[in-house]
Amino acid sequence: MAVSRLSIVKFLELALTCACVALHYHSYNGEPDTGMLVTGTFIGYLIIFAGAAAGYVMQTPSHKRIDIFYSLVGVALFVASGAVLIDRYQNSFKSDFRDKNLAKASLSIINGAILLVDAVLTQRGG
Repeated sequence: MAVSRLSIVKFLELALTCACVALHYHSYNGEPDTGMLVTGTFIGYLIIFAGAAAGYVMQTPSHKRIDIFYSLVGVALFVASGAVLIDRYQNSFKSDFRDKNLAKASLSIINGAILLVDAVLTQRGG
């Protein structure tokens, strides 16, 4: 099983999403306006990325169009989640809770950027 650039990107997406879920576990306060988007994005894409990783390990990758679709929707969701979190917590009082939320927002936007790179690499075939 050869390791390609695309597989490294996929496992990086999974690792960043796991980090986002871990930070979300320690920094969620139950607000429904941010919680629905952020929790749905993180948990949903954790399931998607875990399935993609399992498919890679079993050498049964998903179809190229489906992969690009999930990547582009993921770009929108992760960037939106990060933007909502930054907007909500950038001016709140300094605390560990605020720092975790801003770190979660930053990782979310970085994951969105990596998903965009993933979509481009998938489109180019490599």
